[in-house]
Amino acid sequence: MANSQKRPLLAIVGRPNVGKSSLFNRMYGDRRAIVEPTAGVTRDRLVLPVHLPQYELAFDLMDTGGIGIVDREDLASSVEYQVLTGITAASLVLFMVDAREGLTLLDEQVARYLRRSNVEVVLVANKCETHSAQIAAAEFTTLGFGEAQRISAQEGQGLGDLYERLTTLLPPAQEDGLQERLSLAVLGRRNTGKSSFVNALLGEERVIVSDLAGTTRDAVDINLEWQGHPLTLVDTAGVHRKGKIHSAIEYFSLTRSDQAIRRSDLALLFLDMTAPIARMDQELARTMKDRFKPTVVVGTKADLVPELSIQDFRSQVEHKLPHLKGAPVVMISNKTRKGLDRVLKEALSVHEEGGLRVGTGELNRLVKQCFDNLRFRGRGEKPRVFYATQLGVHPPSFLLFVNRKRLFEKEAIRAIGNDLRRRLGLQKSPLRLVLRERDRSPSKKA
Repeated sequence: MANSQKRPLLAIVGRPNVGKSSLFNRMYGDRRAIVEPTAGVTRDRLVLPVHLPQYELAFDLMDTGGIGIVDREDLASSVEYQVLTGITAASLVLFMVDAREGLTLLDEQVARYLRRSNVEVVLVANKCETHSAQIAAAEFTTLGFGEAQRISAQEGQGLGDLYERLTTLLPPAQEDGLQERLSLAVLGRRNTGKSSFVNALLGEERVIVSDLAGTTRDAVDINLEWQGHPLTLVDTAGVHRKGKIHSAIEYFSLTRSDQAIRRSDLALLFLDMTAPIARMDQELARTMKDRFKPTVVVGTKADLVPELSIQDFRSQVEHKLPHLKGAPVVMISNKTRKGLDRVLKEALSVHEEGGLRVGTGELNRLVKQCFDNLRFRGRGEKPRVFYATQLGVHPPSFLLFVNRKRLFEKEAIRAIGNDLRRRLGLQKSPLRLVLRERDRSPSKKA
């Protein structure tokens, strides 16, 4: 179950707070890594694909934690393990230093790590916005990696010269026709075993695991191949009440988790079976329903509750999380690896069901049957559907042309959706309905 690496891997390495995450975001083209002026924000390895067609470059880019300082001493060794593992796997390392602060003892410590690793290194001096900083960057040649590429990750200066340098060190981009990956967001409250699940699947300490809550901060994308299926697991920060956010770092972590839900194909909702289902679990379930995300409910720590049967756990989920009616329920133990493959089997099954396509004639016949079963109160104008057509899949989405959108109350839309879902045989995947008023002639409008 190896992580597929078909393209070169570039690792951004350096001491804390030199701008590694800023460069990562700049090269990737989006704010995916948390940037905050506090040493030790990044902990896990964050890897995302970068494609620069104008330079004929395509590679995977890795953001790493800072070597030498971390915000919690108990995690220092874990962060540095992640960094060193990333360096070992990398085809090329971008060694980043801060031209404003100049050469430090920590920079020399990182340089010693890199010299022992026997990997190709490009020295990058960041924060070279001013002429004095560009001149000061010359002192980094004493580190033994040649002249530094002078850039400003925040302003985007010098990136062109850096990319030109990379074209001499990396193979040109290949049209390899990579198979589209299914993206699975790993979600849940703090300390429910999300990162342990990812590590158990991969068979390595890919993300940091600690008994203390809040270890994961970035939404970490991890590619793997499972039984011939290319997948991306998005390990997210544990969700907790907004009133308990104590820092900007925690705020950005929760924002990344929310973005992970939006961009994923499917959600894995993790529940700790040693604790009751809480209000935050219900809020997460509501969020997934509102965003029409197919979901697999994953109960963790099964080895600690041997008396709990799958039927009892499913009953708890159906009672406490009615928003996820029909979602598959799986019990796992990260410690014994029980049920791990079952999670991915159910995820693929849900995704396959969500690819349903319905012919227009059949769809309109089923929608008519749904409306024939409804009884609308009142004596005024009744809701009517004139025509239906499919908009897309994952989830199956349908456009209904109606007489007046205001006549369709939430209960009516929910009833139509549930009935249509049953008639289409959608047991696990959600269904999305979009209403649009049919254009009427000017005479009818009058």
